[in-house]
Amino acid sequence: MKINLPFRLEDEKIYLKKSHPLTRLILPFIFVIPFIIIDDIYLIVSILLIIFIIDLIFRLNIIEILSRLRIVIPFIFLLTIFIPLYVGDIVLYQFNMGITITIFKEGLILASLTILRVLGALFVFMSFFSTLTYSEFIEALTKLRIPSIFVGSLIIMLHYIPILANSNRKILEAQEMRGKNIASYYQKLKSHAFIMGKSIVINMEKSEKLYESLKMRGFTGKITFAPKKFTLIDLSFFTLFSVIMVFMIFILNLQSIYQGVITLFLP
Repeated sequence: MKINLPFRLEDEKIYLKKSHPLTRLILPFIFVIPFIIIDDIYLIVSILLIIFIIDLIFRLNIIEILSRLRIVIPFIFLLTIFIPLYVGDIVLYQFNMGITITIFKEGLILASLTILRVLGALFVFMSFFSTLTYSEFIEALTKLRIPSIFVGSLIIMLHYIPILANSNRKILEAQEMRGKNIASYYQKLKSHAFIMGKSIVINMEKSEKLYESLKMRGFTGKITFAPKKFTLIDLSFFTLFSVIMVFMIFILNLQSIYQGVITLFLP
């Protein structure tokens, strides 16, 4: 599978381009933090619906955003699959397969809510990050006054993740074309780890040589961009979305609203 960073191309047109990059970096936190802190399924669903509508209004590629989430779904399930086995008091299912496996109702609800929260948070961040170019993302980080060493490390990491992943894939494909049969999951994992480790060492040596050559040409490690100012558009986005979140959390009764909508379609 080809690995791509969740950023748009420089020449790709988008309506949110006029807003400041820092605005598009901060806005997803306004949506994500409430439904991570507040244990309310209706709030989570409402925020995801709002983000979905925003994606449609600003013509973001929803299919591409969702396709990026497929990569992390197995890891999320792996982290949550054992929660229903040891969290809770009410027994929902019980299986006897040599050993007794008990699934608790509270654990199943917690695991489902955790999966929805993680996938929802990733969907929100992917949606907003897809409006940023790679250079705009780095510019937003520099505006946050993050130390240059951390920004530089992140740039190197983001740069080499797709390179290492694609290089790893090509090497494995070349080995299979030459008759190497990797059958078990452990063998595949071992081959991936060996190739990835060797690629990292090679690219670290290249990075060190590149950094030394840049220092000889006067590079100080400080990343600068042409100054941009916050506009009325940025203020409008912050005000609008903050008001929406306040209404959903403190004023609207989301549960009664959803129940009312459901009764319109169900007898």
